[in-house]
Amino acid sequence: MSIGIWFGAVCPIIILFLAMSVFHMKTERAAFLGILFAAASALLIGKSSLFIVGMDLAKGAFSALNILIVIWPAVFLYEMLEYADVFQCIKQMIQKKTQDELVLILLICWLFASFLQGITGFGVPVAVCAPLLIAVGVKPLWAVMITLLGHAWANTYGTFALAWDALITQSETTHILMTKIIAGALLWGVNIAGALLICWFYGKGKALRHMLPFVLVISTVQGGGQLLVSLVNSTIAAFIPTTLALAVGWLILNLGFYTKPWKMDSGMMRESAQKVESASQGKEAVFPFVLLAAISVILLLIPPIHTVLNRAVLQLSFPAVETGRGFVVEATTTYGTIHIFTHAGFVLLLTVLITYFLYKKKGMMTKEKMKDVRTATWKKILPTSLGILFLVMMAQVLKGSGLMELVARGVTQVTGEYYSFAVPFLGLLGAFVTSSNTSSNILLGSFQKTAADLLAVNEAAVLAAQTAGGAIGTVVGPSTILLGTTTAGCKGKEGDVLKFMLPIVLLEAVLTGLVAGILTL
Repeated sequence: MSIGIWFGAVCPIIILFLAMSVFHMKTERAAFLGILFAAASALLIGKSSLFIVGMDLAKGAFSALNILIVIWPAVFLYEMLEYADVFQCIKQMIQKKTQDELVLILLICWLFASFLQGITGFGVPVAVCAPLLIAVGVKPLWAVMITLLGHAWANTYGTFALAWDALITQSETTHILMTKIIAGALLWGVNIAGALLICWFYGKGKALRHMLPFVLVISTVQGGGQLLVSLVNSTIAAFIPTTLALAVGWLILNLGFYTKPWKMDSGMMRESAQKVESASQGKEAVFPFVLLAAISVILLLIPPIHTVLNRAVLQLSFPAVETGRGFVVEATTTYGTIHIFTHAGFVLLLTVLITYFLYKKKGMMTKEKMKDVRTATWKKILPTSLGILFLVMMAQVLKGSGLMELVARGVTQVTGEYYSFAVPFLGLLGAFVTSSNTSSNILLGSFQKTAADLLAVNEAAVLAAQTAGGAIGTVVGPSTILLGTTTAGCKGKEGDVLKFMLPIVLLEAVLTGLVAGILTL
């Protein structure tokens, strides 16, 4: 493969990144520009036909629905809680438990965000936790970034192991146990790195020293617990340890640790947090979050209920196609399957409806407030929905035309026997393009196994590094960042988030690649 062909294949991704982070274009405009370059590259470099590109655009539009039906109720729930003064009430409740500012932050962006990723995923953690962090005084942009860092580690076994199942299904590997062990170890590293980075950004060395015992205990429960549980049952490998970590964190506070006043002059925090008297009572304030967890458990973890509800699906059929370069996409009758009644969007919708009726009964949600909620929701979801729609359509064009495979093959040609060092970067790239570790594993799982076999390197280490890189890459997924900035009230700052986070994820990918490379030497 010539350098010109490889550069042509990767060009749309570079254009998207530059448009967002350097030229600060609005996400929907940058993504639309990305679609144009992706389509041109697909036709000229991938040798797709107009029919194939059109079909990929249709696939992308349908795939975007999978994300949008989460975003719409998530934003509506956020606005409803905002107008009911729930976030201020939660802030007061947490501060009664501890006066340690950094512990407050970690409880939300690390423990609670990881718990939400374990049961829902699809951007829900950043949509829910960013506003909570703002309520305790974190600057909006920081609220988005530290939440992304805090829950990235759970993006393989979270959402009840969707990304893991995609990796195993696509690769058809027989080295499942060893892949689990290596992946668990790599993701544990991502877990503790995320927590330490959050502490460092808050107050550098002093904050690290202050929180190190807490971080080590919780990371052992989360990262170590995920590794151990995955060996028994991958489906609940994130759910069990993230739930247990919440309990251990609460126990630590009940024992009197990290409860005394402690804070620093941190650039992460606003100079003065707005003090608003909350109209909500404690139980009404936490009700939506307890309800969200309860509905998730009932619909997703009780086998008889899950089995029945999981039968209702929405999916499309597409014919087989082949590009001029010989890249084949098989025919499918189950494209983009959405399990309607067990989807995270349905879980959120139920949460919204039940919460609304409770708040209305308690007088916390009047007709006037509800009108304001609808107006605020519409203003946020319209540009956000367009951005995500265009991003996913662009990703599908790159995937369906074989451009992503050209990028990956170019990397293998350059790296040769040292390919394992580069694997996390491909996983990261797949997650950056699609904003999903699951999609990254679907996109590259089979390729990674083939590359490992051709180069005669450790297959388990390669696959583990793929999903670890994908988990890291979700931190810079444009559609996830867009969701976070929308609910945090700082839309238009997606490029700033991307530019700040990219060096961090690249460093994490380097460290992950070093471990994978050592294991394959």
